[in-house]
Amino acid sequence: MRLPFPLILAGALLLMPSLASAADEARLSFGGDQYVSGQNVVLQAPAEGDAFIAGGDIALGVPVAGDAHMAGFDVNVDAAVSEDLYAFGFSVDITGGVGRNVTAAANNVTLRSTAPVGGNARLAGESVTIATPIGGSVLISARTLTLDAPVTGDLNFFGESITFAPGAVVGGTLSIQAPKEIAVPATVASADRVKFTQFAAPDYMTEAGKTATETVTKRLWPAVWIAVSGWLVLLLIGAALIALMPKGLARMQVVSETRPFRKFGLGILAFASLLGLVPVFALTLIGILALPFVFVFVGIGCLLGYLAGVYFIGLRIIKAFVGIDTNLKRVAVLAVALLAAGAVGMVPFLGWLFTLVLLIFGLGVIAAVLMVRWSSGDAARLQSAAPPPDAAPAA
Repeated sequence: MRLPFPLILAGALLLMPSLASAADEARLSFGGDQYVSGQNVVLQAPAEGDAFIAGGDIALGVPVAGDAHMAGFDVNVDAAVSEDLYAFGFSVDITGGVGRNVTAAANNVTLRSTAPVGGNARLAGESVTIATPIGGSVLISARTLTLDAPVTGDLNFFGESITFAPGAVVGGTLSIQAPKEIAVPATVASADRVKFTQFAAPDYMTEAGKTATETVTKRLWPAVWIAVSGWLVLLLIGAALIALMPKGLARMQVVSETRPFRKFGLGILAFASLLGLVPVFALTLIGILALPFVFVFVGIGCLLGYLAGVYFIGLRIIKAFVGIDTNLKRVAVLAVALLAAGAVGMVPFLGWLFTLVLLIFGLGVIAAVLMVRWSSGDAARLQSAAPPPDAAPAA
């Protein structure tokens, strides 16, 4: 089984950076194969196996006993390839013989070797010129094709126009798919071996408009509605907490305004503890059955942490400019803060990190308040605890 050319070439050339020379060129000979990469490179070492060449202007200067894989800007195949040839670039010029198949794609693809191609040819480009005899069949996708050599098998063309030079002959079936019918001389192929299928040239402006409309209708608006719905749900939950927990939020506000880095560190511990519940419960059969409830608990904890982080950071910023003394103003602060946090959260690469910071800070504030309340209760119980009967009295 043959691996795809891009995968083979990429994997091979990844082996070579440490071998790069001062001329920004890398060469490697391994297992009978030759690997070359650089800005301007020519394969000069004989390849007993396959050849892999990548760069800017690249050329095949010596025969290759196996396959040749070439990718660059200007690709020149000046020597013979005994097996298959794969060539990709802006310009591909093949003047050496190919023992088996040719696969090439470029803006301009030219085959002009006196030695024939032994197998099939698969060619794609803006313009394709075939001046080399083809021993098999040819599949071409191009705007224009110039045929000036015999093709032993079938020729299948997808494009706009074909120029038949004096050397053009198709031994098999000539299939043409084009916007307008193309006249085929009898010297190229008899009428019974010519098949023509007309297809309309695409209207790129209309298609682009349709694509844009479908994108807005099918993708953008659902995403907008989902974002608005999420914002509204968070706002309603936050408004309910502001109305029902005034004392608790007042304590959290006081905690959030002092030592923010300590709250952030505490939030990291709280966040890790929440996530750590999942593997802990998954250790036992009973715990696995309880995992759905654990996921719900973790989700609620993260939601409350995000709301707290957004609200208290937004409150701290807005309080520097406007007095916040009513629940209605607090809800307005939450609405503005949620919008701002959502907008920043959509920034590529950094948005998720900003959202995580808000979540961790909010969890730290909640954890600090809970720890203070639990510690106060424990301290009160310790003070009221009676000493053991046999305890020695304090000196």
